[in-house]
Amino acid sequence: MMKALVLTGGSGKEMLPLSRYCPKTMLRIHGKYVIEYVLDGLIETGVEEFIVVTGYQGEKLHGVIETYRSRGVNIQTVNQGDRKGIEGAILSAQAHFGKDKPFLLAYGDIIAPSMFYHHLLNSYINTAADGAISVTLIGKSQEFGIANIDDHGFIKKISPDPSSAENDTNYIFAGASILPGEFFDMLTEEEKLTKALTRLLKEQRRICASVWQDEWIDVGYGWDLLAANQDIFKGLNYARIHKSAKISPSAHISGLVLIEEGVTIDHNAEIVGPCFIGKNAYIGTNSLIRNYACIGMNSKIGYSVEVKNSVIQPKVKIGRLSFVGDSVIGENVLIGSGVTTMNVLRDDEQQKSSQEIKGRKYHKLGAIIGPNSVIGSNSVIKPYVIIDADQVIADGTVIKKKNSK
Repeated sequence: MMKALVLTGGSGKEMLPLSRYCPKTMLRIHGKYVIEYVLDGLIETGVEEFIVVTGYQGEKLHGVIETYRSRGVNIQTVNQGDRKGIEGAILSAQAHFGKDKPFLLAYGDIIAPSMFYHHLLNSYINTAADGAISVTLIGKSQEFGIANIDDHGFIKKISPDPSSAENDTNYIFAGASILPGEFFDMLTEEEKLTKALTRLLKEQRRICASVWQDEWIDVGYGWDLLAANQDIFKGLNYARIHKSAKISPSAHISGLVLIEEGVTIDHNAEIVGPCFIGKNAYIGTNSLIRNYACIGMNSKIGYSVEVKNSVIQPKVKIGRLSFVGDSVIGENVLIGSGVTTMNVLRDDEQQKSSQEIKGRKYHKLGAIIGPNSVIGSNSVIKPYVIIDADQVIADGTVIKKKNSK
């Protein structure tokens, strides 16, 4: 099986403030780091050897890498150093790959089922191509280059700009590809990824398109965590409650729920799936956890709190009588009692309530709250507000600004 090159070295500035103290690949969904979805998907496909390129706060990845090594996975890291962009990340690992063997290139911030990588490999093998590139519908992202495909399923043209009027296709790169080993030299000479890929085509290399039309998210912005969370649930057809969970007899649980070890669910709490509750989390009396709520490990949800369609990182505390909806909450945030995250604007502003972010429409959006912030009791956070890391918001504040710093 070929070797995989996994890129995790980006600064993650679009993910700020959630990525203030860790790479975006180290944010959690359903108890797993984003990078784990990539590594696990590749392992299930049969990849046995990995080179992981790190960069921004790359030391935070070392614990994850060591965990995989302890499981017998052959995985090494390379620091991107001063090399810039995706091109610099790829070239920083060149010494670990030979010119005569193809390699699998994967972006470390993609959340997709393992079949996504199976499909790529099968496309490459079944067409006897020189390479393969995963492509998906353009509506799922605007961040990647675009691929024009001929009638036989091979890529005939590559453009770096999805919005170009010259393009006659709806497919963009989906963050995974199989490329010949000589590609490193081409990238060195051409300097830009799309130019190097174009050169492959000009030199008569046959690059097939692995068309993927199911769940796929590139986790670039904070709101993408909400979409990724929902996609993960779509791929599940089972519920799971760990035997160590302490659930009050008066609590009510229904639907597709995933409750991990050490969870405590107190009296009269209602858990309505799909939802995820991470290790050692506490759900207080009379609380309602529903509709795509994802509660991080060691979080504490107080009395009569409602959480819906939100991704909550570990060690978050939410005080009694609060509402968190359609929001992303960073690690170690403290939300006081009676706090409301608004997710729908007033009637006179409804035309703004359907926001389009990176090609996706959201009819409701709450807040993004950066790690280590404190939201004072009885505060109200208006829709689409982003609160920076390490903020202390006074009690009773109405937060209207796009970004509080």
